[in-house]
Amino acid sequence: MASDAQGGLSPGWAAGIAVGAVFAALLAGKRASPGPDHPRTQRWYKRLEKPDFTPPTTIYPIAWTAIQAALAYGGYRLLRSEPTPDRTKALALWTINQVGIGGWSEVFFGHRAPGWGTIASAGLGASAIGYVATARPTDKVASDLGVPLVAWVAFATVLSEEIWRKNETVTAS
Repeated sequence: MASDAQGGLSPGWAAGIAVGAVFAALLAGKRASPGPDHPRTQRWYKRLEKPDFTPPTTIYPIAWTAIQAALAYGGYRLLRSEPTPDRTKALALWTINQVGIGGWSEVFFGHRAPGWGTIASAGLGASAIGYVATARPTDKVASDLGVPLVAWVAFATVLSEEIWRKNETVTAS
């Protein structure tokens, strides 16, 4: 892999890795998400009782596109920065977040498990906070670009918990 004079990855490699990881997370999440490609999951999700603060379904792709675009640029910036232990930790947490983003849909929707989805969401929130804190010494902009993920996942954890609570007796059909 090509690096630049500062020791970080070249712009092409950094962009390819950052965009590729984000795209893979989005594709993994889409595999189990409710929608026309997954009508049984869509019916299951529509039948669940949800709290009044549940956003309209049109909000989710808009929010996730913005969050993942921010994370892609943050990952790009970190990959371009000089290798340090803080950068390595931040990139590890950034990677864990991508895996968590892709995996959450499989847990909540794929396994129809709001309880485990709540736990997975809380774990993702912890790793997102860790990313923001760990990236700050290396690149403040990359750190700031992780804040929308922290905010969204905090909201999603509360939403998931409420869906779980309201539907404790719903079967996974």
